[in-house]
Amino acid sequence: MRLFFLILIVIFFAACGGAPDEESVAAVAPPQEVSETPTVSTERSTSYEVAYADALAAIQRATAKGHAWTTSDQLIKDAAEAAQNGDSALAISLADEARIHADLASIQADREALTWRDNVITQ
Repeated sequence: MRLFFLILIVIFFAACGGAPDEESVAAVAPPQEVSETPTVSTERSTSYEVAYADALAAIQRATAKGHAWTTSDQLIKDAAEAAQNGDSALAISLADEARIHADLASIQADREALTWRDNVITQ
């Protein structure tokens, strides 16, 4: 009985493991290269108001793509609290960090959309 199952397994793997034909290889297109690598500015903002507005705009862009990170929300809340307590240096730093997280979330959303289109959706 073991010999019978062993023979079946060998036949099964031999049938499935053959070289792909040219037609099936041609049907799978390689993923498109992104012509430009997106970058995120890590420069420090000049004021809390600018940093906060930039962070909110970046969070809204990421949210519109359905890809906002929860870390951005917490960082922007912490920035507002630091500004309220009078620590503008910390508030600027936290707001800038929230913007960076939101920008990275947007980049991730764009890359995942390209990957989905190139690798999952067939034409």
